[in-house]
Amino acid sequence: MKELQDQETNSKELQQKVDSLTDALASKKPRHLCKPLMQEAEMEDLANKVGNLDNELQQKNKDLENLEASRAKALKKLSVTVSKFDELHYLSESLLSEVEKLQSQLQERDGEISFLRQEVTRCTNDALAVTEMSKKRSSDEIHDLFSWLDTLISRVQRIFGVAKNSDMLLQEERSRVEELAQKEQYLKNSLRQKESQLVMLQGSVDSTEAIKATSEIMEVEPMTNKWAAPGTIAPQVRSLRKTNNDQVAIAIDMDDSKDRMEDDDDDKAHGFKSLTTSKIVPRFTRPVSDMVDGLWVSCDRALMRQPALRLGVIIYWAVLHALLATFVV
Repeated sequence: MKELQDQETNSKELQQKVDSLTDALASKKPRHLCKPLMQEAEMEDLANKVGNLDNELQQKNKDLENLEASRAKALKKLSVTVSKFDELHYLSESLLSEVEKLQSQLQERDGEISFLRQEVTRCTNDALAVTEMSKKRSSDEIHDLFSWLDTLISRVQRIFGVAKNSDMLLQEERSRVEELAQKEQYLKNSLRQKESQLVMLQGSVDSTEAIKATSEIMEVEPMTNKWAAPGTIAPQVRSLRKTNNDQVAIAIDMDDSKDRMEDDDDDKAHGFKSLTTSKIVPRFTRPVSDMVDGLWVSCDRALMRQPALRLGVIIYWAVLHALLATFVV
């Protein structure tokens, strides 16, 4: 398709050149009448160029039509060969599945044959034992026994015949599979030949383009491809687990009871008294004093339970007083 488009563009360019030359001839005819210095040879040269360009344009159009016809024929043949190849491939797969089924049936029949052989041997042994043990019995019973053995043998023979028939069918299917494989190889070779013919046609088109490029100067405009990289933002999803409210309430109650017990123990141990008991703090500041007492108790408890915190407070106190001493001095 690209080659056909190139041929069409070339034909359009040649047509434009022919039109421009005809316009030039039409514009130069009154000048020739007005200016007698214009030579008649130049007009003839322009007319010859126009004729040559018309001939070349007709030739290119014929070549383009021939190439389109040959390409259509080649594509039609290629589609037919591909469809036949697919059909043969499907047939080969179906035949292979049938061969596998026949092989499984043959294995089953072989198992049945082996089982029947064992039965025949067992029956013959039983018959021999019976004949040895029952020599005094009547000849009718012996005849019935032999007839039963004959039926068993006939069944075994029939099974052998079925097995032979299945072997023959298997051989026929194998031969058909081999024929299909040969046909598949032949189709592959034909496909390769068609591909080589297409390559040769492409080479002929390329050669015509090279000849045309030597006769004309073609302008090529570069096309820049703009690539757009859409930025995608992947949101992060975090899942939270909800706890049971009853468990939380129970845990809080347990902590409160423990805190109360610890507060009572701490109060009893340290003999802590609130600020409201002193006469200096007025009673209307009770909420503020209670908050200060709570902060003091919590800080005291934290310092008692964490030695590293006590050490940090001591170091901070020492550094602060050292800095104050240096600033004062």
